[in-house]
This record gives sequence, structure tokens and C-alpha cells, in this order.
Amino acid sequence: MAGGGVRRRLAQLRMPPYSPPFALWLIIGTAYYAICLIVLRHLLASGSFNPSVVATLILLILVLLANALWSVLFFRWHDLRASFIAFIPYAIVIAALVALLVRTYPFGAALFLCYGVYLVYATWWGYQLWLLNTKKT
Repeated sequence: MAGGGVRRRLAQLRMPPYSPPFALWLIIGTAYYAICLIVLRHLLASGSFNPSVVATLILLILVLLANALWSVLFFRWHDLRASFIAFIPYAIVIAALVALLVRTYPFGAALFLCYGVYLVYATWWGYQLWLLNTKKT
């Protein structure tokens, strides 16, 4: 979904308090992909493909795929409940990635730990968004 579609989708929703403006969402998304790129580059440039590095690469790929799935749930299918529930396994994969990165790339672990702090907010935001936009019968 192009930027205009994202903006349109967000404009359709009742937003929880403390929702970032659209420009900040773009910065958050850019920072996320920058973190992934930094970690991926380091892991691939290390030249060492021991089991720990391979497991870390697999988890990083899972994180990217899970993030793409969240985007489909939220933006394409407009399923706020499923997009909120998706935060749970996603957070578990992020935690596992941080745990592996502590051994293989501590700076990458620190970057993803910062992302994990944001993820706490994002989970709260997703839950509030779901509640605010659920039709009461």
C-alpha cells in the first residue's frame, strides 16, 4: 500500500490519545527498516555462519515477514483485532532475536531492544485502536 493509502487508512480510524502524527509514523517505519538493515549487514558481513548466526538470521527474516503480515492484517484486511493479536507472537520473536543478538551482535541487540520499547507502546496503541473502532451492538 502506497503512502497515500496508509494515510487514508489511518484517517478512517478513531485514534487513541497519544497517537503519533503521520510524519512520525514514517520516521518510526524508517528507523525499523534501518535497524533491520544494520543487523542484517553485520550478520552477513561477519563471514561466520555458525549455528547462532544462522538462527539469528532466521529470526530476523521471521521478524520481517511478521511485520509484513501485520501490515496486511491492518492495512489490507482492515482487521484491527487480528492486527492487535499479531503483536503477541511478534513480540516473542523480537525477544528471541534480542536474546540471540546479545551473543552475536550486542549493538544489534541494543537497537532491537529500543524497538522492543517502542513495541510496548505499539501494542497498547493497537489495543486502544481496536477498542475505539469496534462497533458496539
